[in-house]
Amino acid sequence: MIGKFFANKWTKRVVSLLSPFYCAVIFYFAYLSIFYKMDLLEQGTACMIATGSSVVALITMLYSRKQLLTKLSSLLILPAMVFPIMIYFGQWGVLVPLIIMALMIFFLSGLGETAKTIWGTIFLLVYLLGALVYFLVTSLFAPATVTNVVDNGVSPSGLYRYEVANTTDSSNGSTKVTIESNTLDKEYFHVFHFKIRGLSHDVVIERPLQENCQIEWTTERREDITEQLNEISDNIEITLSDKQMDLLNRDAYQVTFYDGRSMSMTQATYHDTMIALNEEAKTRLKTDKSAVQLDSLSEKDRNALGVTVENFKTITLSSLTDEELAKLGIPEEGDVMYYNGKVVFRYYIAILEEYFDISKQEIGLM
Repeated sequence: MIGKFFANKWTKRVVSLLSPFYCAVIFYFAYLSIFYKMDLLEQGTACMIATGSSVVALITMLYSRKQLLTKLSSLLILPAMVFPIMIYFGQWGVLVPLIIMALMIFFLSGLGETAKTIWGTIFLLVYLLGALVYFLVTSLFAPATVTNVVDNGVSPSGLYRYEVANTTDSSNGSTKVTIESNTLDKEYFHVFHFKIRGLSHDVVIERPLQENCQIEWTTERREDITEQLNEISDNIEITLSDKQMDLLNRDAYQVTFYDGRSMSMTQATYHDTMIALNEEAKTRLKTDKSAVQLDSLSEKDRNALGVTVENFKTITLSSLTDEELAKLGIPEEGDVMYYNGKVVFRYYIAILEEYFDISKQEIGLM
């Protein structure tokens, strides 16, 4: 009875649904390798989790190896492992079980021998080319300097962390203070800690290298910071994003059309607006279209049509009320950093300028 159950094709088809799930986990791991640095809080436990999950995945995929979903998954896992292997090179406790599993399921899957030969050759070339490109990039862009972290910590609210690094080079070195968000990391099973990268913000860069630097954190009120900044200048300009303009319910653009009409627009309206083209306009743009989308026009095309767009997103800080600052997500009080007695970081500006907006994250390969 049990034998018939496991031999049943429908049982295998149901079990094969686990294959794309494991494949998706590997792709997610590849994504994490590009945008996060992996720190293993417990090496042994991490190795056991990676090994156990790989064994379970291998057994289920071998059992359903003739099924289409499993065949496709066995093809996708190997190329997905390229980035983790290159970027997390040296974390063998996690990588080795995954690599062994990927190789075994590829060679033992239900794919034909010809397909395995062809795809195996392609994947080998992908790995060789990937390794060559990765090591060339890291070698070319890796600075010929020695950097030591001399201080680090977390702000009073726990929202930010900082790092002070001294760099020794051929020109007396430098000291750099970097701020990062302390809330965007990911942690799984209290073992795998993925520290976000590509979103750090330099608040101090000093030459030559500073032997003594003092970092102090204070908690200051939004109104007080606004007053301090306005005392420095009434003309401090900030550029708000489309999202921030929407929060303030302000028009982001002033558009003047070629027929003389002028209209103030929110960013949503601007991106949705279509411009009807007469025969003369079609000739100027060298197109047969009867209408074009406003935000798709280059500056050259706008000039050809006689369309002007004025951007309202750059405004003075003094023009924002305290209520509007609250709408933009700036709490009543927050963290301010002093470096050797001088203000170098305000939570207020970090939120306003969207220092740590995930959409601004850069790809990190080193």
